[in-house]
Amino acid sequence: MRRILLLLTSIVVALGMAACGKSGQVESEQNNSTPEATVAALLDAVKEGDQTKVNQYVAQNDSMYSEESETDITQSKIMFENITYDIQSVDVIDTEGTAGVTVDITNIDMNIVMQEYMKKALEASENSTDMTQEEAMTLLKDSIAENKENTITKTVNLEVKKAEDGQWKVKTTDELNTILTGGLSEETFQ
Repeated sequence: MRRILLLLTSIVVALGMAACGKSGQVESEQNNSTPEATVAALLDAVKEGDQTKVNQYVAQNDSMYSEESETDITQSKIMFENITYDIQSVDVIDTEGTAGVTVDITNIDMNIVMQEYMKKALEASENSTDMTQEEAMTLLKDSIAENKENTITKTVNLEVKKAEDGQWKVKTTDELNTILTGGLSEETFQ
């Protein structure tokens, strides 16, 4: 039972790091000159697990903004590196700097991955006394690799606002966070 709790804790940590990584690269020029470019840059930063870049495209009071960064982004990157997106439309809502961006986002269905992962973890727990975090991550990577064809796609409408500095910022939503995590939400672990 203790091993299962360790595995679940590892998964929760990976999900909680939904954008809490740092690639070590400093982007010299922000790409948030248009609402569409800002949304694309945010999604690319999430895929890379680069929290510094994510912070450039969301406001400080946004749920995706974090001053914390991890030197090892492996856990967050394996959850997000398979994300694909297609921006469908951009609509200017008002002249004061608000736009709506509609984007189709696809990721591996992490509900299926977690079922496979738990099955493997239970099998592994029968054969060993303790599972290391490295072994747990290997199981997760294997489960993701075996389920790459099981994807989910969601159309998300995002509000993008022009900040005082003239840069566009994405207002993230629970709907966005859920599709970025492959259909998992906080309720999954409560």
